[in-house]
Amino acid sequence: MQEPLTPGSFPAAPGAPPNAADHHPRPLVLVPALSEPDRLSHVVDSVLGALDADVLVLDAGGNNFSIPPHTDRVTVLEVPQGVGSAVRRGLEHAVRHGYEVVARVDGDGQHDPALLKDLLSRQQSGSDLVLASRYHPRSAVVAEPPTDRVALNVMFRSLVQQVCGLRLTDVVTGCWVMSRETAAFLAERIRTREYGSTLEMLMLLGLAGRFSVSEVPHPAIYAGLGVEERYTADRRASRCARAGTYLQVVSDVMDRCDANAWPRLIQR
Repeated sequence: MQEPLTPGSFPAAPGAPPNAADHHPRPLVLVPALSEPDRLSHVVDSVLGALDADVLVLDAGGNNFSIPPHTDRVTVLEVPQGVGSAVRRGLEHAVRHGYEVVARVDGDGQHDPALLKDLLSRQQSGSDLVLASRYHPRSAVVAEPPTDRVALNVMFRSLVQQVCGLRLTDVVTGCWVMSRETAAFLAERIRTREYGSTLEMLMLLGLAGRFSVSEVPHPAIYAGLGVEERYTADRRASRCARAGTYLQVVSDVMDRCDANAWPRLIQR
């Protein structure tokens, strides 16, 4: 049985890849996708048009995706369903193949790949992880999120701040950029199979106490791309159930790290 890890006691992430030929100066952009046959190709094309980067499509099925012709910058990796599982597989791939920078955008088109340049610039300025925040004070509001989504983010960004000391505005975003050391650290520790992988990442990094996390604004887009179908009133109960999933993620990380919730959440 693995001994509990206390904050600051995590093993160091693996160093540089053993074979210099495996080093990749270009970033790797992870694109997890499930049943996005109408949007995935556009997302991949947009990433290739915006950045000199490689793309790893994490295909969980139902995408009907083909690698664009005349490019060696796109790889497709079949993964189990569950965005958390897909992200972990993507990080493992990135570390194994020597990528120095890893990014993520979702395959449904809700993120603007052009904004990855801002995240990359911030990461190269010294941040280990840079989040694209939809709730940043400078984020453009294209379409306002429903009340349950706002409340969910407020609850868990408060938990992240109290437990880890990280003051962030969006702790469940699906768009980010991280360093290789950060990716190697997380690839060995992510357990979330479904929603909540970003929240788990932040908890792990915050409790480790040696990673820097920052944010850049990203438009809040809660309309178009079929989003309206997800946020109708008759789906509110299933959306609110995600709070339970996120709470399970927080509890699991704190248990694994042997982090006492009482002084962190009650006695502050």
